[in-house]
Amino acid sequence: MTNIAISTSAVGGGEYAAAISSAGGKPRLLEFAPAALDTQLAGCAGVLLTGGGDVEPALYGEPPDLATEIDSRRDTFELALVRRARERGLPTLCICRGIQLANVAFGGTLVTDIGTAYAPSTAALHLREIDGQSERGLIAGHAVAVRPASLLAAIVPNSPILTGSRHHQSLARVAADLAVVGTTPDGIVEAVEARFASPFWLGVQWHPESTLADDDGASRALFAAFVGAASRFAERVNVR
Repeated sequence: MTNIAISTSAVGGGEYAAAISSAGGKPRLLEFAPAALDTQLAGCAGVLLTGGGDVEPALYGEPPDLATEIDSRRDTFELALVRRARERGLPTLCICRGIQLANVAFGGTLVTDIGTAYAPSTAALHLREIDGQSERGLIAGHAVAVRPASLLAAIVPNSPILTGSRHHQSLARVAADLAVVGTTPDGIVEAVEARFASPFWLGVQWHPESTLADDDGASRALFAAFVGAASRFAERVNVR
């Protein structure tokens, strides 16, 4: 099986590791240790950046007032990770915080808090809580329109895609090296792909790892495409 490097704070990798395993990959959890980045990536043919706390606002020129759960050590590690993965041409999938971190890494900025920047009705679509807990399934109204002829459209051809969502931040100025390929009706960016050469590079703002059994195969198709690209990369460059 192909080794997939997963950067996450979830103990055991949680749903992310399960999704990779279900797609035929072998999850390898990374420690947030920049000095050990290359050692940890040895033998891996794909990189998955996952959800979590907010990216440090100072990294994209905003005040810290509305950010939560900042982990500077994780920021430093994942900024190096996503850039190294790009340098090596490793297939990369970025989820929620991951798409935000990658956008910052490549020169973009973030909306620090959707609830402050947008109308309350918009904010509710992107982070819905029931009895104090974030909704982990599909959210009615959180439908992502996919740009035709994009990588995402090739993977999930039926647009729009009904998705699950747990984010209070989003992409603001999209990095020049990334192209928007998915949005919700309120205009919030929900998916980007690389403008630079890559066998597979995709960022999604929603949580496909939590909806594998809920969306008629769209989430499974996403992980299958990612792991498939990593497997082909491993064969092509003889990753062991």
